[in-house]
Amino acid sequence: MKKLMFAKNLKYLRQKYNMEQLDLSQQLGRKSSSSISEWEKGKYTPKANILSDISEIFHVSLSDLMTTDLSLSTNYAISSNHIIKQDSIKVMESLDYQITKPYEKQFNEWNKDKQRQIASPS
Repeated sequence: MKKLMFAKNLKYLRQKYNMEQLDLSQQLGRKSSSSISEWEKGKYTPKANILSDISEIFHVSLSDLMTTDLSLSTNYAISSNHIIKQDSIKVMESLDYQITKPYEKQFNEWNKDKQRQIASPS
């Protein structure tokens, strides 16, 4: 099962990145694309170091490359990035509040003094 999932993912990722089999084989230091073709057909699975290189080229975890149908998880990745971004914004807003809240009263008083100075110059 893992061999077939890897084969499907490899082909999917290569096409997603508009990459020919020959392009990928060259990035992996291979002389021809025949290995890539055999991997995509599920005949063979490359050795661990090649699998690691493939996961780096396509920016996916080795675990996902081997076990997750990446063609189905694209929407999830986008939505999870959105969720992460939203969570980051909430954290930043919370930090901003924690940092500025203690000084808010002082700032408001300083600001009122400045406005008074502008309104009635000496």
